[in-house]
Amino acid sequence: MRRLLTAILLLPVLASIPSGFSPQPAALLIRGGQLVDGTGTPARAADVRVSGDTIVEVGEHLTPHAGEQVIDATGRVVSPGFIDMHSHAAGGLDDHPDASSQIRQGITTALMGQDGSGDLPVSDFLEHMEKVHPAINILTSVGHGTVRGVVMGGDYKRAATLAEIDAMKVIVERGMKDGAVGLSSGIEYDPGFYATTDELAALASVIKPYGGFYSSHVRDEENEVLAAWSEAIEIGRRAGVPVEISHMKLASAPVWGQAAKGLALVDAARRAGQDVTGDWYPYPYWHSSIYVLIPDRDFDNLAKWQTGLDEVGGPANVLISSYKPDPSWIGRTLAELAAERHVDAPHLVVQMIKDAGTSIGVIVTAMDEKDMTAIFAHPATLICSDGELDGRHPRGYGAFPRVLARYVREQRVVSMEDAIAKMTSRSARKLGLIDRGTIAERQKADLVVFDPATIADRGTPANPAQSPVGIDYVIVNGEIVLDHGTITSARPGRALRRAGVS
Repeated sequence: MRRLLTAILLLPVLASIPSGFSPQPAALLIRGGQLVDGTGTPARAADVRVSGDTIVEVGEHLTPHAGEQVIDATGRVVSPGFIDMHSHAAGGLDDHPDASSQIRQGITTALMGQDGSGDLPVSDFLEHMEKVHPAINILTSVGHGTVRGVVMGGDYKRAATLAEIDAMKVIVERGMKDGAVGLSSGIEYDPGFYATTDELAALASVIKPYGGFYSSHVRDEENEVLAAWSEAIEIGRRAGVPVEISHMKLASAPVWGQAAKGLALVDAARRAGQDVTGDWYPYPYWHSSIYVLIPDRDFDNLAKWQTGLDEVGGPANVLISSYKPDPSWIGRTLAELAAERHVDAPHLVVQMIKDAGTSIGVIVTAMDEKDMTAIFAHPATLICSDGELDGRHPRGYGAFPRVLARYVREQRVVSMEDAIAKMTSRSARKLGLIDRGTIAERQKADLVVFDPATIADRGTPANPAQSPVGIDYVIVNGEIVLDHGTITSARPGRALRRAGVS
């Protein structure tokens, strides 16, 4: 009877525990690895002891305690968990809280709400993520495009009035009070495309008292990319806030070879005392909507489509990633589809937009490797995936391993220590995370154990959803979420809020 009564009393408690909730993690000792602690200092032999969700000891030849789980990291690198500065993984976490495509590439914390598309209210989004209890930690920005849509509705193809900007300010401030880390914009897309620099600077000024930063998918990533970077920097200067240029790239032939000019803009701002950084992913192909191939909304203009296609190397470089009228077109190039239909590519694109609107996804191979390498090597560059949880671009499955394989091990563009600092402590600093991003006592136990000789991505545009290799363990808040390369049932991720918001 006593046991039955106890069980009955426990039922409400058990029912209140979210699905996937993880118990307090056990003590853990990672032994024998080469520690790359995230600060950029040289690797060294050291063991790491974890208690609960926190690193409690770092040192050589630590002795296991009774009941402590031991991970043998001999021949492996032990690093902080990777921080994704630009992620679109939030949309799939309801159905896939294990976040396996993120965990398998070593991501333990990801910034959502990018490209101006953050969910509102921010408080509801963060509370929902807490209920979902994903395997990764998440943060969010306030999305300018979402805010603009709330205030202006369908009448967004114009400059906002002062009254509308004031209304947007109220929403942005509410988002910051709720715990957002900054304001994001996507001004190559609707409805942000129609926003003026003045509007964006006015909204960015709202985040200054809260220590936020302005991140932007800039107005043009192709021919006018240098002017677009300058606009992002100017918005931050006017508002007095740090700037993050989203997924930096030079994405058309007329600007190939001009990375030095773009980075000079960043350097000049930094010399003037402005906090300007950017994030970058390690693939020469981008993923977006087809309409960004032309600089305006003149969708019936065949000549502009021809120019846009020529500037990315032709229709053979444009792979369809989503097309609702005929999903069989996905994974095929515009060149193939046009040849089958005996039309030229511009006529095909115009017809596609008439049939499907602008929601046509494309993966376009249009970056120069020398530009990519120069951007990656710059000290102001951080790392992102710009990926979805189960998207059509391989960056969502292998961006971080690809950095370590291609640009560290193979090309030696930067040292492993520098690359990991970009992925961890420098990103944490931008996000205002004081207890993540390095391996040290009292830091949260977000950790990755990987083989530097074999780590690599495997996805391709035609077959993106391939897991990377070479990562053995991933630990989030002290719990093992990847064990010998296998996803576990643990869901220890947290919805993180801007410093000062509980």
